[in-house]
Amino acid sequence: MTTDIIIVGAGAAGLIAARELARNGKKVVILEARNRIGGRIMPLDADEFGYTAQGGAEWLHGEAHITKALIQEAGLTLIPEDGEIWSVRNGDFSLHTSFIQGNELLEEKLKALQKDISIFDFLEQNFPDEKDAHFRNSIIKMVEGYDAADPKKISTFVLRDEWLSKPSLTQIANDNRIKEGYGALVDFLERECRKLGVEIRLNTRVRKIALEESGVCVYTEKEELPARQVLVTVPLPLMKEIEFSPEMKDKIEAVDKIGFGGVIKILIRFKTRWWENATNKDLSRMAFFLSNEKFLTWWTQYPEITNVLTGWMAGPHTAEYTNASHDQLLDLALISLAHMFMIDKKMIEEQIVLSRSVNWPQEPFTKGGYSYTTVDTGDAYEILAKPVDNKVFFAGEALYSGEVTATVEGALGSGLETARGMLELL
Repeated sequence: MTTDIIIVGAGAAGLIAARELARNGKKVVILEARNRIGGRIMPLDADEFGYTAQGGAEWLHGEAHITKALIQEAGLTLIPEDGEIWSVRNGDFSLHTSFIQGNELLEEKLKALQKDISIFDFLEQNFPDEKDAHFRNSIIKMVEGYDAADPKKISTFVLRDEWLSKPSLTQIANDNRIKEGYGALVDFLERECRKLGVEIRLNTRVRKIALEESGVCVYTEKEELPARQVLVTVPLPLMKEIEFSPEMKDKIEAVDKIGFGGVIKILIRFKTRWWENATNKDLSRMAFFLSNEKFLTWWTQYPEITNVLTGWMAGPHTAEYTNASHDQLLDLALISLAHMFMIDKKMIEEQIVLSRSVNWPQEPFTKGGYSYTTVDTGDAYEILAKPVDNKVFFAGEALYSGEVTATVEGALGSGLETARGMLELL
């Protein structure tokens, strides 16, 4: 029997698209290569960490209207982030202040830029002096950490638009999180899909998608599945691992022009909140540490009180550790903390109860963290998002037409937009 729509990928985009399509009476099948739903949303064992820890997406950025509406619909709890952000430099802790908002010289140089270049080149050309070294480093670290981007590739025009129109995006303390975690949100969507008759097949990897006169045929490792339409929601690097017939060179070329940054996350549960007494500063309200270490950002669950620190490595440096073991990453994380607090690594090691690392570049069905716009991106998003013969469609965090790509909100928005476009055609 021919399915109306096959969706490739059971992440946020795929699940919300499936619900929208099934609500409108369409027969939908989701094919997911992993043994779980959620994609880059990855809840960890709450019993281990004492709260609903997240190995993947954790934060709500910006207004996130779609996500917040879903949170309310699912009966979940939104927690505003209101803790303190601390910067650490050579063992010296200071409250973080924005080096972008209110910086008149930076604003002037950004507005004067006529041709797009990478942020690395922009800084080298406009802030070349030794006295600017700390400022350049701060920008580079933020781009690597927040955007998971390569500073030598990311578009300065896009950063300019973000920084000058919405300077709050550079302030991590304006973010929110879900008390029950993003896992609870995708679980809600899964339940909704199943109620509507959506079939979700796990451990089912799609190898080939072929256009046919009557629709499409989706080839897994075990079977051939005919459908009227197919919606592909896999992360950008996985696009190249699906064979398309006829070949879709323009789509693959578009993928190559969009950046896709690496992210490695490590969560460590300690016996005590030792960091609160490790300096002469009051760190009891600490939400974030920002540093120059390999694990450049650390955060707590404040205002929730736990004994867990989450370490974050992002951007081009993650390429060095794609094949690293958990023990290697843990050692690197402890070195980072020891340097930050100027204390013996063994003292921190003795505090560990358990730890868990999630190496997203190593994960075979993700191969990285999330997308960003490069100097070469151009119209790549539009090319990739355009359906093929009104039968093959694409959605995901990179393809949202709104402002918040590279987020769960972007994935949800793209999934909804694309599903509604498919319904119009059907």
